[in-house]
Amino acid sequence: MKMTGKTAAGCEITDLETWKKYAPPAQREIHWQEYRSAKELANAWCRKSKVCSPKEFTDLLSKRADTQSFKIEQAVAEMQIKFDQFPGGRRNADLALWGQSKKKKIAITVEAKADESYGNTIGKMVAGAKKKKKSNIEERISQLSRGIIGRDVDDSINPLRYQLFHALAATAVLAKEINARLGILVIHEFVSLNIDFDKLVENSNDLKLFVQAIPGWENKSLKTGRLLTPIRLTGSDYIPKDVWVSIGKIRTLVPLNRNEN
Repeated sequence: MKMTGKTAAGCEITDLETWKKYAPPAQREIHWQEYRSAKELANAWCRKSKVCSPKEFTDLLSKRADTQSFKIEQAVAEMQIKFDQFPGGRRNADLALWGQSKKKKIAITVEAKADESYGNTIGKMVAGAKKKKKSNIEERISQLSRGIIGRDVDDSINPLRYQLFHALAATAVLAKEINARLGILVIHEFVSLNIDFDKLVENSNDLKLFVQAIPGWENKSLKTGRLLTPIRLTGSDYIPKDVWVSIGKIRTLVPLNRNEN
């Protein structure tokens, strides 16, 4: 497996230090900290002083026949994926990767979380956009809503988290771009005694609300270590409707005394 920073043609990442150098989070001083998701994701993929898939990740893909024996061809940390036609319409994926299973080509993006939230709700994003002149935010959100849920924003969509919309949209776009038949959004949780467990519960509830708002997953529950049954999105001008998508969730327990020995 080859991992690079920012783009597929970027500098190669071989360990934790090169990850920090070539693919730092946006606010390195704040986000590159022990027990925070950015650094813990890097720790998870560099556990043996080299880049390799964490067991939680490989176990997740082994649960379904169409994702078993997945071989990573390329991984890109902090990859930007354009999900609409507007300026700035890019998702900053914590990790994006693609490769081949026994049955199909697969694209995967990873969203890492400790107790960080999924950002603002759709309702707050729209309300903020109305106060700005010459903003594309309302139309961007409308396109995301139509492409993923199949209708424009309404009262039932307002409480959903904007970050989850563009995370799934970018996953589908990446799959389409590399001619993959399946795109998977993986939520990777990092749990330690340093996190706010109320925020962890809030994240779980937000993820559940988002999943069950999507046609085809209305009655689904996303369990840790499992993948949702793949569906096709409604699609829009930019979000493809001819690739299958799924969402999975994994969890890593981070010990407080990890570096003592």
